[in-house]
Amino acid sequence: MSLLKLTLKRLFSRKVTSLLLILSIGLSTLLLVGVQKIKQSAKDSFSQSLSGTDLIVGARSGDTQLLLYTVFRQGQPIANMSWKSVKEIQTFPEISWVVPISLGDSHKGYPVLGTTLPYFKHYKYASKQPLKLKTGRLFQDVFEVVLGSEVAKHLNYKLNDRLFLAHGIAKGNLTIHKNYSFNVVGVLKPTGTPVDKTLHIPIEGFTALHIKGDKKTIKTYDLTPKSVTSCLIGLTSKISIFSVQKQIVNWKQEPLMAIIPGVTLSRLWDNIRTIDTAFFIITLLVTLITFIGLLLVLLISLQQSKRELAILRTLGAHPLQLSWLLILESLFITTSGVIFGLGLMNSFGYALKPFFEEKMGLILSFNVLTLPELYLALCIIFIGILTSSIPALLAYRKGLSEGFVSL
Repeated sequence: MSLLKLTLKRLFSRKVTSLLLILSIGLSTLLLVGVQKIKQSAKDSFSQSLSGTDLIVGARSGDTQLLLYTVFRQGQPIANMSWKSVKEIQTFPEISWVVPISLGDSHKGYPVLGTTLPYFKHYKYASKQPLKLKTGRLFQDVFEVVLGSEVAKHLNYKLNDRLFLAHGIAKGNLTIHKNYSFNVVGVLKPTGTPVDKTLHIPIEGFTALHIKGDKKTIKTYDLTPKSVTSCLIGLTSKISIFSVQKQIVNWKQEPLMAIIPGVTLSRLWDNIRTIDTAFFIITLLVTLITFIGLLLVLLISLQQSKRELAILRTLGAHPLQLSWLLILESLFITTSGVIFGLGLMNSFGYALKPFFEEKMGLILSFNVLTLPELYLALCIIFIGILTSSIPALLAYRKGLSEGFVSL
């Protein structure tokens, strides 16, 4: 009988124990590889949310805070920057374009962003991918709105639908701007970024929301904003990025700050790296405990199989073959556990994909393993083989006489 058949028969004779070990290793694989998948997806989602923007400018606060509420719509600004400063900064010879951003209103839990038409031209994501319309057109009137793909999908909005916006972004009793309804004129294609969960209106429309009046007469008013939340800036040359940043930081008219998105994002990841490492260590300890359990099962199995091993030796089995028998047993359990764990990860991933996309803005891909995830899976299998080496060595050293004593 071949070693493989003998291994399968031994596993089948202890099927309950084997299945429990496979389940334990599968759950450990799910934890290790799943955490890596979510961490990498979060990092990719953050890093791909904005590209092609050299600086983000806003009222002086924290650099991470400015990045979070401007790009990811998280948190609230401490103060606004004046429109006068925006226009003056726009005249810098080193600056190619400026896109103002106004935040603070919402619609059924989704943030409203007031901006200008150049936003749709200059806002890039991933590898400098531009925003594209799925249906309709960009806004041209004060009371027109362009929806992100997720807003349109989950609220079931279509072109020419009308909607009302609310003051504030916190959940609860919000003040609805009932005087002004906005007409849906366009829906953007999915981007996998916070843009998908945003309603885009003209910056004049954002100003109009906070002026008492009616829709007919409001358009005759000067709707130029007095202040905005922040602005995105593109430079004519990357070389001037630090000089422009310094000019804005030293701005005398009001306290401003200018951040480099990529640098600030790196700092953000550095801040959460300690938590990430701690969580990974805990997961690793769970995995090691699982393999300690595997080692104990193999050692107990070896102790209980002295008679069986003695018979195999009598039939001509070499001590090395007995060692391979235990290694193959461990390899089968570990590999089955890893495959089971990866299957669990895919199943849970597809089931929870809407949750991660809607609540966390993470786009998870489960069709292929990334290189780090593959390394983790192979490491688990290797640890399983390494664990079996101890009982395998003991099996190799056991004498024939020890087995006959038990006969």
